Amino acid sequence: MSNRRKRRENLITALLIAGMCIVIATTIIIIVKISTEEKDAGATSPSSDVHTESVTELPATTSEATSESTTEETTPSPTPTPEPTETPTPEPTVTPEPTETPKPTATPVPKKLTGIKDLDAGTVVSADKIDKENLGQYFTSVEIKEGDAVYKRINGKSYKKNKDIKLSDLRYLKMLHVNFDGKYQVGEMIVNKSVAKEVLEIFKSLFKDGYQIYSMYLIDNFWKKDGATSDWNSIEANNTSCFCYRAATGGSKLSKHALGRAIDINPQQNPYVTYKNGKPNYSHKNAAKFVSNRSSKTPHVITTSDKAYKLFTKKGWTWGGSWSSPKDYQHFQK
Repeated sequence: MSNRRKRRENLITALLIAGMCIVIATTIIIIVKISTEEKDAGATSPSSDVHTESVTELPATTSEATSESTTEETTPSPTPTPEPTETPTPEPTVTPEPTETPKPTATPVPKKLTGIKDLDAGTVVSADKIDKENLGQYFTSVEIKEGDAVYKRINGKSYKKNKDIKLSDLRYLKMLHVNFDGKYQVGEMIVNKSVAKEVLEIFKSLFKDGYQIYSMYLIDNFWKKDGATSDWNSIEANNTSCFCYRAATGGSKLSKHALGRAIDINPQQNPYVTYKNGKPNYSHKNAAKFVSNRSSKTPHVITTSDKAYKLFTKKGWTWGGSWSSPKDYQHFQK
């Protein structure tokens, strides 16, 4: 054998040995790696029944080592079927019983007045107690009889037995009016029965329109000595009134007031005035500004554009402010 051929064989042998060493080393590395993974898997899942097997097939001959590589086969372990877990039966949802929503507390509605017969004249009534849909119950007329409360107040004063008018010819009225403060106030008046109904209608209309009247009492509340003096006192108090059995102011004839057919309204703002040589004469101190200034824009002054004037004259009453002399601006008569 030549040296050249011998060297070639030695080289091939060396290469084969080297290849086998590489294969063995690789196999060892793979086995160590698989073993490590199994340990890690076992540590993570100690109760697992999965096993991994590695099979390394060594080359059968030297010549096969150069053309084959090590194949790692892993036999998959069957996936364990999880035991069926018992699904918990949901407990039935209990629907809470509806709670009753508390009703809001209603603001108490003031009780409405059904009449004013038991209220004294001058009583101020709260507006929320007035039933404006039934105003008629606050405007009433009753007959005056001997011995009753009204008779006892007027007998021997504004009324006395006479040939001109009988007690049965008179009616006692109770009415609401708006006072100078804009509040509702109880008023009273005695009138002739022949005009009682229309007087009630007139004053009810004035009330609905908010027409202001200072006060409305029987003249007997201001009685002193006689009819003339008492009439003076009533005017000084700015009182609206009707009946008083007396003679006409400044004369001897019977006044329309004596028959219950004349009404004086807000006499302080609507004075009784006489004229002499064109100059006005009046008795009450406050009259001056209401004699010279009879403008409809002045509060409580009666003119031909005034609501009271229109209502009274429409029903056939005459106004003293239309007379030439005296001029009795407060006075309506029929």
